[in-house]
This record gives sequence, C-alpha cells and structure tokens, in this order.
Amino acid sequence: MTYKTIMVHLDLEQYSEPALRVTCELADRFKSKVIGVTAGLPNVPIHADGMIASNVLEADYEQLNQAIGRCESHFRSALKDFNGALEWRSDAAYPVDFLVQEARAADLLVVGRAENYNLLGPNHLLEIGDAVMKAGRPVLVVPPRSTSLAFNRILIAWKDSAEARRALPAALPLLKRAKELIIVEITSDESERGAANERVADVAKWLQRHNVPASARVEPSAGAPGSQLEAIASEARADIIVAGAYGHTRLHEWIFGGVTRHLLQHGSTCALLVH
Repeated sequence: MTYKTIMVHLDLEQYSEPALRVTCELADRFKSKVIGVTAGLPNVPIHADGMIASNVLEADYEQLNQAIGRCESHFRSALKDFNGALEWRSDAAYPVDFLVQEARAADLLVVGRAENYNLLGPNHLLEIGDAVMKAGRPVLVVPPRSTSLAFNRILIAWKDSAEARRALPAALPLLKRAKELIIVEITSDESERGAANERVADVAKWLQRHNVPASARVEPSAGAPGSQLEAIASEARADIIVAGAYGHTRLHEWIFGGVTRHLLQHGSTCALLVH
C-alpha cells in the first residue's frame, strides 16, 4: 500500500504553509498526485424579515469566487517545484462537507490547524474534528508551527480499540519509511499492566510481520492523557504520532476523547488520525 493521491485542504484567506510544505514532502516521497481543495460560503447578512437582497448575495458570491481564485493561485505557487500531477477542486459549500465529499478521490488527507481560528468566519473554517470523524480516510493534522515532516521516529499511541486497529494499516506507508517506531499504551490501572504489555507486544509482532520493527512500552497514567502522550513524543523526538480518533455526537457536536481532543486542538506534533 502507498499514498497514490494526497488531498490537502486550504482554509480560505488563511492558508496553512506548514500543511502545504508537508504535502509537497509527502508527495515527493510517495510519487503521489496532489489534489488541493477549498470551499466556503459567503457571510450574508439577513434582514429582519428573513430576506436577503439579491444584489448583496451576488456581490458576496463574487467575493467568495475571488477568494477561491486566490486560494488556488497560492496552492499552485506553493507547489510550483513539485514535479507530479496537480489538481484543484473547489465549491461554494461548507468546508467540511466538501472535503468529506471529495475525500473519496484520495488515500490521505492533509489539513493544517489554523493558529487563529477567530480570524475566519464559520463559513470559511474547516472543522478538523468533523473531517476526521466523517472522511473515512486517514487525516494528517499539521500544527501551525511545523517546519517540515521527517520520518525518523513515529510514535504509535495504542489503545485496544477498533479505531487504533484501523490506524495501523492506514499508516503503514509512513511506518515502513520510519527509522524508529515506538508503540506506547498508557494505563491508569496498575493491575492492567500485564495485559497492556501483551497488547503492545502483539502490535509489535504484527508490525514485524509487515517488515516494520518496533519497540513497545507501557506507561502509567500521569495526568491528562493527551498532554502525557505529547510529552512522551517530545522526549522520544517523534516526528509523527499515529492514533485512533475517538468521539461521539451530542446535540450535533462531536465530543472527543482526551487524546484526540488534545491532538486536534493543542498538539505540537504532526498527528495521523483515523476514525
């Protein structure tokens, strides 16, 4: 398995340079086609009677089309030195709905976490958590201050769940190129340590059968699991964290598990998330 097609999302008016750099590096490594996508809706004022003036709506859509055009130009400029195939897709739509729809064309999605979400209107901002949970594809979340993506060390955040099991096959193209893999399970119950050791050992053996050697360890819980995992990744100098993404809906909003929420909102390491 490889990543034949990589899709990168750009927020309108706030392009993630780190996500574009990472996309270019990945595409060079895997000889991938790159599809750039963006979408948005105009922030249209609605009158008290619920009506929208047609001339206002037309002007706002014209502004939206201009913003989409600038976004495409930036995408092509950022990848001007890339020798592979490029494609651009855009629409007047909610960003997450459009990305999830177009994800069928890709093996891997790359999204950049905006540093200042409040600068973007709700119609222009990709809700990354929604994308991870709905896309049906692995999503590489790139923090706003990432400079590049190395493959030297990858940390696998293990939890004995369907999401974590799906994450490993989805990450295999990356795992096969890493110089060092570390499997970590965090347990809050000391009586579970023996079972946890067996679990991570099984994961290491599975990887070995795919010619991917890995070390495995179990860590006792020490505070918030997301922060602890990030600290372990920092200590190990991990370039990427691979994890299952956990969440459930309540009143039409996703409620995320602790590690997933941390990686989506505060993570300083690139994270490959799979739901």
